[in-house]
Amino acid sequence: MKKVYLFVLMAFVQISVLMAQEELFPMIYAGQDENGKWGYVDENDQWIIPPIYDAVMYESNGGMYGVCKKGKWGLVGQKNEKLLNVIYDEVYYEIDYTELRYLALFGAARKGDKWAFVTIQGAFVTPFKYDEIIMHFGKYEFVVRDENGVPRKGYIDKLGNEYWYR
Repeated sequence: MKKVYLFVLMAFVQISVLMAQEELFPMIYAGQDENGKWGYVDENDQWIIPPIYDAVMYESNGGMYGVCKKGKWGLVGQKNEKLLNVIYDEVYYEIDYTELRYLALFGAARKGDKWAFVTIQGAFVTPFKYDEIIMHFGKYEFVVRDENGVPRKGYIDKLGNEYWYR
């Protein structure tokens, strides 16, 4: 009987966490205005992030949104605050749903041919040194090639610590 109560309690806690996250970061969607500019709208088609960009990334409910002006990318937050200036060649972000919280949100930015990892607050966790990045379900992998082009793989944890595969 104790196991049943524990299961019900855990389910209640998980549902409560998910509901709180939805209030903190409601789902918003990429939208385009009549002038061809892009921003993000809520489910009622109200502009959350104004249509001032040349392009935007897909929708997100994690509080980090990719935006582009004049061919350069950056990241903005829920209220259009700059997380990363719009000066990068490419950006990418991911929400780690496996942890049932958005605090594990990570992003990455490319400058030239190198990538760096960033947090939801726009702080760089790593320098620009990775040749490739792979972000999928909370796993943040990277590839660094040596002077001969031989790839070496590893991953970083959510604190920015590097671990190399053998």
